[in-house]
Formats: sequence, structure tokens, C-alpha cells
Amino acid sequence: MEMMALGMTPDAAVDGIALDQEARDAISRLGEHDLQKIDRAILSSLGREWKKAGFITAGVMIAAPDEYEDLPEMFYASRIRLLAEASRIETKGDALSLKTFEIRLATAAGVA
Repeated sequence: MEMMALGMTPDAAVDGIALDQEARDAISRLGEHDLQKIDRAILSSLGREWKKAGFITAGVMIAAPDEYEDLPEMFYASRIRLLAEASRIETKGDALSLKTFEIRLATAAGVA
């Protein structure tokens, strides 16, 4: 399930967060294809072991194509929260603290 399917636009994902205009412009340029690409990058960084969300966001940001260089870390964090809400990943800890928040791929039904 993608962010737009959840009824949320890229801009709405970071409402209330202080961002510079360059970051807001970069977010507003994102289309559904871009969101899918970002989600795949996050998901492909995960396995069944717990990883710090901050480590994942940093890695995805570093590996991201140049067209995404102006996206802020908090945008990637919002994508992680949406993936968790869609049950694509599991989480533990405080989602607002990327240093301690941990994520992993969701367990398929019946698989430990």
C-alpha cells in the first residue's frame, strides 16, 4: 500500500515539520513512481534482523539518485512510518527518535 493509497500526499507527510523551501519543493515534485522507488529502497535495506531507522534512512539517502538529494531525512522517516502503518515493516521503540527506533521486514503470516 503506497502513501497516496493511504490518502496522504508527499507534502502532507511532513506537514508541521520545519523545512526549508528547497526541501518542500523537492517533496512536492515527487510522483507515485518516486514514492514506490523510495519505498523499495527502504524495504531492500531491511531483513529479519532489527536495524536502527536512522541507519536505514542515512543509507537510503546516500544511495539515492541525485534527483532526491534535496529530500530531508524526516521525509524518509515519514515513509518508514507509513510502511509500518501498512504492515510492510515491524517497528519497536519511539518512531520520533531515529537513533533508537528499530525496524525490520514484517513477518509473513505463519512465518517466524
